[in-house]
Amino acid sequence: MNNKHKISAKDITVVVQGPVQTFSDRPQETGITRKCLDSVRHFLPGAKIILSTWPNQDLTDLDYDQLVLCDDPGTNVRAYNVDGTPQTFNNNRQIVSTLSGLEQVTTPYAMKLRSDNYLISDAFLHLQQDFPKRCEQDRFFHEKVVVINTFTRRYAKGGPVVFHMSDFFYFGRTEDVIACWNMPLIDDFIATKDCPYNIGFPDYSIDCTQMLFIRAMQQFDQRFTLNGLLDNNPEKQIFSDRCFANNFVIADPQQVGVGLCRKFAEKARVSRTKGKVAHWQFKEWQQLYKKYCDPNFEIQYSIWEQCKLFLQRCLYVFPARIENKRRLQQRQKKVVLNNK
Repeated sequence: MNNKHKISAKDITVVVQGPVQTFSDRPQETGITRKCLDSVRHFLPGAKIILSTWPNQDLTDLDYDQLVLCDDPGTNVRAYNVDGTPQTFNNNRQIVSTLSGLEQVTTPYAMKLRSDNYLISDAFLHLQQDFPKRCEQDRFFHEKVVVINTFTRRYAKGGPVVFHMSDFFYFGRTEDVIACWNMPLIDDFIATKDCPYNIGFPDYSIDCTQMLFIRAMQQFDQRFTLNGLLDNNPEKQIFSDRCFANNFVIADPQQVGVGLCRKFAEKARVSRTKGKVAHWQFKEWQQLYKKYCDPNFEIQYSIWEQCKLFLQRCLYVFPARIENKRRLQQRQKKVVLNNK
């Protein structure tokens, strides 16, 4: 049954989360939050805007409907470098500012948008409705949630990864978007003799996006677990793929209608070919959708396009596996030497 329907902007609340200026040593692109808010007014006239940010920010000339000021939870430590220095992240800040804003939403649909990104179209409205078919297995949401493929990686360090979902942009039913961020704050990692650097060592620590995704999805299924960035097997890959196909729509920022700040655009590695080809591509996601949700779905994905992507990965992605194997061996050796 096709349940596709037209979504009105009046049924949408956009939660713009994050700092609006330099905050705790995190520089912001000048005027980017105003550009973000103005883009929402332009492409979603009638939608409500909630700005979820921190106290003592300069809110001059910012156009929003509701302000949520969050208490700063500070940074969190997820791992230690081999030299003993901590790796600090803003994961708790992102959880707090996102969830605090989403909890104020009363409309049927919600968007989570970073304060340093912006809209360039309303294409996400159509994407959210264009792939309505579901399968019963690993069906966790009421409807599909649209995300961008920036940092939704298919490969990392040259190898395949699972549960690596971008944390930049979410659009869907409000209860589904809230579910993506409904998680407790992250406790600092405590080093021990048996686990001195990170969980899963000598494998790399799981990526921040993997961690956030896993913590959110564990409310539905405890199989969402990883021991390290490259923790993978055929069973986990199928589980991850089916979850992506059944609960999300993954496309590149331009296809979704999202503009990235300069930090992630222009000459940034993630926006160059070398970075892009490591991500899930929209047509690859469509292949998952056809496989798990709608066998009758027709994909316009030529052999030439598939071969081109494979060759690009042969050039930019797969060679890193050899270097990565050497690095993992070195990490293990350092632990042996330090324990002598």
